[in-house]
Amino acid sequence: MKSQRLRDLYGLLHEGRAASQEVLVQELRSAGHEVTQATVSRDLRTLGALKVRVDGELAYRLPDDVPSAAGNEFTARNLARVLNEFAVDIRPAGSLVIVSTPPGHAGAVARALDLAPAGEVMGTLAGDDTIFVATANAGSAKRLAQRWLNAAGVHVRRLDSTEETIP
Repeated sequence: MKSQRLRDLYGLLHEGRAASQEVLVQELRSAGHEVTQATVSRDLRTLGALKVRVDGELAYRLPDDVPSAAGNEFTARNLARVLNEFAVDIRPAGSLVIVSTPPGHAGAVARALDLAPAGEVMGTLAGDDTIFVATANAGSAKRLAQRWLNAAGVHVRRLDSTEETIP
């Protein structure tokens, strides 16, 4: 049921029929889903939807549907928000960055990482609460971990082989 609702919401966003959460609630109810505004809000977050200005009006769009010049700014802000909200721990491990999240949130965080402007990311692999982010080398992993910790608003000491993050 949830997966069909997310597919339908994805379709509405892709078609540009997402002026507000209220409109999305009405559209999803018309498609047979019993949803509330809170459910739609969570689903928008899961899909990584962004609220952008389109022809002078605010609307929800998928990151892939936002023009690239504006998209980089939006996806960077989205990544910071997602990391701040869901990242429990971020640490380098060799050429990987390991991102820990609460159970069930790794997929949404991985999607935000995949869409963010970070040329050092080679790819991500997400489980239920852990994401492995592949980079070219250990130096890239350390730089990304530090950048993402800063974006998440986590205060850290310099990351090297013996130091850990501190809350």
